[in-house]
Amino acid sequence: MERFRKAYEILELSPDASLGQVKKAYRRLALRYHPDLNSRPEAKEKFIILKKAYDIILTADRTFNQEPVIKSSSRKSRDRDKEKLSKQEAMSRAREKLKRYEEIRLQRDAKQFARFKRTLYYPWTMGMSYFSLIFIILILVDAFTVNIVHSGYVVSKTPITIEAFGVEVTTGYSVGFKDGSNVILGTRPANNISEASYISLAETMIFRDVPKIHIVNKNFREFSVSGFNKPPYLFFLLFILVPVLILFVDRPSAVFYSAGAFARYGVIVFILSFLIF
Repeated sequence: MERFRKAYEILELSPDASLGQVKKAYRRLALRYHPDLNSRPEAKEKFIILKKAYDIILTADRTFNQEPVIKSSSRKSRDRDKEKLSKQEAMSRAREKLKRYEEIRLQRDAKQFARFKRTLYYPWTMGMSYFSLIFIILILVDAFTVNIVHSGYVVSKTPITIEAFGVEVTTGYSVGFKDGSNVILGTRPANNISEASYISLAETMIFRDVPKIHIVNKNFREFSVSGFNKPPYLFFLLFILVPVLILFVDRPSAVFYSAGAFARYGVIVFILSFLIF
C-alpha cells in the first residue's frame, strides 16, 4: 500500500485520482524531465522514477479491474473459463499495445519539441507570451486607475492623422483647454465636442483612456458621451489571452503550437492596434 501511495506522490496526485488524471500527470511530468528536453543530470533519474511510478499504477489498475476466474471441474465451466482467459489475454495485449503507443508518442513529441526549442521561434513565442501577460496586467491595473482629471473650456480641436498606403487616416483629436493642457480623444467622442464647449473628463494613468466625458455645449445643453474605454472590451482581452495558454498547457501539444503561432504574429498586431487607436 505504501508503494502505491508513493507512486501517486511521485506523480503529484492523491491516491483517489482517476486513471485519466494519472495519464495526464505522467505526460506533463515526463515531458518536463524527458532527457531530450531537460539536460540536467538529475532529470534522467527523475524521468526513470516517473516511469516506474506510472507502471506501478497501471499494473495495479489492471490487476484490480481484472475479472476473477472461478475454477470449476465441469467441462462447460472450463470452456467458459478458457473464454474468459482468452478475453483477458486480448485485453492485456491491447493495454500493452496502447502503453507502447503512448511511449512512442511521448518520445516523438519530446524530440519534436526539442527541435522546436533550438529554433528562433521558441524564444520569440515565449517572449510574446510573457509580453502578452504583462500587457494584460497593465490593462487590468489601468481599468482601476482613473486619476488624471481635466476640465475647462475647449479652445482647439486638432486632428491626429496617420498615413497608411498613401491614404491619410484620422485616428483621433487633440483637444486643447483654455489653461494650456490638452487631451487625446477618439474620433467618435471628439465629434460631439466643439470649440467653446465646457467639458470635464478623467483619463486612466497608463494608457490614457477616457471612460466618460461630460459636456456643456455653447448652447448650454448638458450631456455625456463615452470615450473609447478599452479595458472593458472583453474581446480584446480574450484575443490577448490566447498566447498565455502556452504557459498552462503541455508544451508539445496542438494548443501550445496554435497559441504560439498566434503569439508570434497576432499579439503584435493587436497590441499595436490597441496603442494606436
